[in-house]
Amino acid sequence: MKILIIRLSSLGDIILTEPIVRYLRESYPEAEIDYVTKPQFLELVMLMGHEINGIAYEKTAAFHLELGRKGYDLVFDLHGKLSSYLLRIFARGKRSAVYFKDRRTRKRIANGNKNLAISSTVELYGTALKKLSFEAKLDAPKISAPAGISFDNLSKMAKRILIFPGALHETKRYPAVYYKELIKMSPEDYQFIILGSNAERELAASICEDERTLDLCGQLNLLDLVALIDTADWVISSDSGPMHIAAALGKKQIAIFGATHPRLGFAPQNPRAEVLVANLPCQPCSLHGGAECPKKHFNCMHKIKISSVLDIITKD
Repeated sequence: MKILIIRLSSLGDIILTEPIVRYLRESYPEAEIDYVTKPQFLELVMLMGHEINGIAYEKTAAFHLELGRKGYDLVFDLHGKLSSYLLRIFARGKRSAVYFKDRRTRKRIANGNKNLAISSTVELYGTALKKLSFEAKLDAPKISAPAGISFDNLSKMAKRILIFPGALHETKRYPAVYYKELIKMSPEDYQFIILGSNAERELAASICEDERTLDLCGQLNLLDLVALIDTADWVISSDSGPMHIAAALGKKQIAIFGATHPRLGFAPQNPRAEVLVANLPCQPCSLHGGAECPKKHFNCMHKIKISSVLDIITKD
């Protein structure tokens, strides 16, 4: 049995495919399972375990032709875009399926329907299995922290709290000034580490004015980042990829939602997660966030009090 799974990006979406990989490995213990993704996410795929072969995606005819020579029995397209459609076609699997994105429901939720909800994107990925008559009960995503990475050089205070202040879109970001105030209000023996991509370095620097705060934004590779998250007492983030990493590691976390909403299926699948959302009438205002609040007040974030975040990280 040869199985191909396609999910090209990005961090959070790839993590949410792990239950599919796990189910297929348990169903076909001897199968050869390939997972095609963009090169920068290969290491993340390997942290899923399950003896899968990560394949770096190349946008070339040669790559497509090579897939066709593999002779796949099953092909699961968990990306659902033109690039993955071409991969699916060239792979020529004996049976193939693409997952149901349920755009209609998500658009209705974003347009103000409060009676609708998607339990999880994992559930949507599971529709690809159902299309090929698999009846799967999918658990929450899980990954393992990479072995052999130490952070002994970092001081460890009473609590290590990781903050990911960034997100792809501005309306998904909890205001930096609130993070600065949170750090000032926290006990003196708490350590804060600010993390994110190179594009978020200016944002991170604006938060790091406290001597207990360490700015490592843009300085860690993916494996180092996952390993550091695994050492945290709390992880605070927006609706973003690091949120799903923390959830898959089973860490205590705070997920702050602004323009988006858990009802869109993006909530962390983690019983240890604390989800903060204002639940305003205008929320969510979009599927993935935007450059500015459409109503100009940004109350979806302003209504989430610093004291609420502080109460959570100090309660145990």
